[in-house]
Amino acid sequence: MSWSPRAVSSPLALAALVAANVVPLVGVVWFDWSLKALLVAYWLESGVVGLLNVPKILAASGSGEGGSSITATINGRQVDLSPPENPRDELHFYVSNAPIAGFFAMHYGVFWVVHGVFVWTFDAFAVGDVGGVPLVPVGIAAGATLLSHGGSFVVNFVGHEEYRTISPGAQMSEPYRRVIVLHLTIILGAFLVAASGAPAAALVVMVVVKTALDVGAHLREHARANKRAEKRERGGTPTDRDARDASA
Repeated sequence: MSWSPRAVSSPLALAALVAANVVPLVGVVWFDWSLKALLVAYWLESGVVGLLNVPKILAASGSGEGGSSITATINGRQVDLSPPENPRDELHFYVSNAPIAGFFAMHYGVFWVVHGVFVWTFDAFAVGDVGGVPLVPVGIAAGATLLSHGGSFVVNFVGHEEYRTISPGAQMSEPYRRVIVLHLTIILGAFLVAASGAPAAALVVMVVVKTALDVGAHLREHARANKRAEKRERGGTPTDRDARDASA
């Protein structure tokens, strides 16, 4: 079977990601968003990323690098990261992946709540209007993020069949690759903005840097998916159908 290279990510999904990142920029430039409002918008974004990762874990059916049986000790708990024994060709949510999805929801949920406490309680981050968070515009920004990441889920994960090449354990780690580095950068930027004598300009720079990091993380995530697909199609890892045929 020949393999034809495809774009790392759908141009539509990439455009939607950039558009979602433009919403906070508009808020900063034209509607005087405070730093705290920006941090709340990014906190909600990290929640969207984690929420959408749950169905991704449930649908992941690739074998990964560890073969058919994979376990790991995470925070003192033994977690079975093995892929489904009989994966289907089409998208399917596997009951066997539910413990991995549940563990991720708990672990990532704690991370998200702690991040939220940090964002909501540090009023020193507010620039101009202390504690002022315009809930409707920030909600619109969160909605744009949901559309962006939801669209990427439909186009890339489902449409490009990324679920067939990634294991549930590997999918569990994907948001951490993207969110932790991104939001540590945002927090560092928040301290720099709070200490800046030109907060509006500094906020614009912060949004632009965050957008560039987000786009880079998006492209790397789907580049990894492309490499897995290439390896699978070229015989580095047998396809699920080939494996079934060989055992018949």
